[in-house]
Parts: sequence; structure tokens; C-alpha cells
Amino acid sequence: MASRSIKVQHSYDAAADVLYVRFGNDQEPTFIENVDDLLLLEVGWFTGLPKGFRLLGPKCHGIKAINTALLVKRLKKQVHQLMAQHRKTIENQEPVFADLCEQLPSVLTSASL
Repeated sequence: MASRSIKVQHSYDAAADVLYVRFGNDQEPTFIENVDDLLLLEVGWFTGLPKGFRLLGPKCHGIKAINTALLVKRLKKQVHQLMAQHRKTIENQEPVFADLCEQLPSVLTSASL
């Protein structure tokens, strides 16, 4: 299996005390899932895949060094939950799509173009 390299970018906004970490180079819009009061996960609007995270107020919370093992564990748990929800949504839509495909020929035949 070929390994893939994903570019990880990060920046720190000192005025807002927020650490931004972004995965990959795409410009897909994201929405935020709260993991807890310190960690927000950015999720791709269209793909449902993790696109990054934000660490809120590390200085305010007195964090001098990030416990990466704990952070990764929390992120993995949240990402697995989101992926499971995404799979469930897709599975629930399959019968709807199958019904749509059955009706599509008659709809297209009766459409006046």
C-alpha cells in the first residue's frame, strides 16, 4: 500500500490565543465540531473528512507544552465518531437513491425539453 503524505500547516493567533492546524491544501469549506472547551475539529463541508483543528486559549489555560498523545487520542475518537456518522448517513441514503434511479427513466421520458 502506498503511503500518502498530507501537508500540515499551523499558525498561532496571539491576540486571540488560538492555535490553528490545517490538514492538506484544498480549500473545502469547513464546519466546526466541538470536542470540548479547548479543542474544535474542522470538518469538510462536502466530504465530512477532518480538515484541521483549533486549540482555544492555550496560554489562557496555562498550557506551556501540548500533550500531543492526549490531543491525538481525543482527535482520533472524535474523527472516528464523525466517520461512523458519515457512513451511517450514506447507508441510509442508498435506498432513497435506488428508488430515485427506478423513477428517473419515467421522469426523463415525460420531461418536455
